[in-house]
Amino acid sequence: MKNLPRRPDAELVKTSKFHEMEFYIMPKKTTSEIFYKTQIDLTNTFRFLEKYNKDKKEEDKLTLFQIYLAAGVRTVALRPKINRFVSGRRLWQRNQIIISFVVNKEKSEDGDEINAMIEFDPFDNLESVQKIVNEHLDEARYGVNPNERDIKFWGAFPRWFIRFIFWFMRWTDEHNMPIYALTKDIPMFSTAFLAHLGSIGIPAIYHHLFEFGTTSVLITLGQMYKAQVLNEETEKTEIRKMMEVKVCIDDRIAPGIYTGPTIELWKNLIENPEVLIKPPDLTDEQLDKLMLKKYKKERLEREKQRKKEKRKK
Repeated sequence: MKNLPRRPDAELVKTSKFHEMEFYIMPKKTTSEIFYKTQIDLTNTFRFLEKYNKDKKEEDKLTLFQIYLAAGVRTVALRPKINRFVSGRRLWQRNQIIISFVVNKEKSEDGDEINAMIEFDPFDNLESVQKIVNEHLDEARYGVNPNERDIKFWGAFPRWFIRFIFWFMRWTDEHNMPIYALTKDIPMFSTAFLAHLGSIGIPAIYHHLFEFGTTSVLITLGQMYKAQVLNEETEKTEIRKMMEVKVCIDDRIAPGIYTGPTIELWKNLIENPEVLIKPPDLTDEQLDKLMLKKYKKERLEREKQRKKEKRKK
């Protein structure tokens, strides 16, 4: 393992030679994108929100977007392969759960846009997600946002120097030597990027992945609409609150037999958010598969113990 490359933001994943060939056939994210469209039934979600927020102050109320995020965190916790990326023609497991999204400082066409980049814990539930998101949104809108600060700093340099910096970041990333001090606040180095287009009243669109960075999943959430849906149990047509979602995934991180059910899990968690009230009951084996740096010490101890037991046999 000493001769294998290492990164500060991920751990190397062993994979088959057949799978590795994909990294040569499709060397870029933009040549390996797959698109997925689905509809989410928000009828029960809105009922849940109404019940959950009853008698709460306006500033303490849970939002629909926070449910999307909580469902995303839970999905990554249960389906760790979705938190992977390809760099330097190798497969990597990200050692953090980070979700990025755009924040409008003011809800107007002329309002400034900034990027929020939030790290979550696999044991997060609705309450903890709500708390951390509110803290980051307040910081983004009224405080000093790291991404906004970096843009102002680097944007002040001459164009030739900015081009060099981006070339340097691409080169170091491709050679699996990313400079963490430079990339840690860049939203394209995240588990997933969410674009909540419904918040500005437009439908979901198919959005490309960013070639720069390591984000392998990009999700656009459209505006809510009402639709006639056939209830298969009663065989009657019902009016339901629906939302269209479009997803772009790097096909190289996992096969479709894995990514398809993963997106469906996220959808089901949004439609039935009751399960997100409590933290997940993760086993040590599930936690180890996430390869998160905050739990690395415990994981290495468990791996050491397993090796000892194997040798005894």
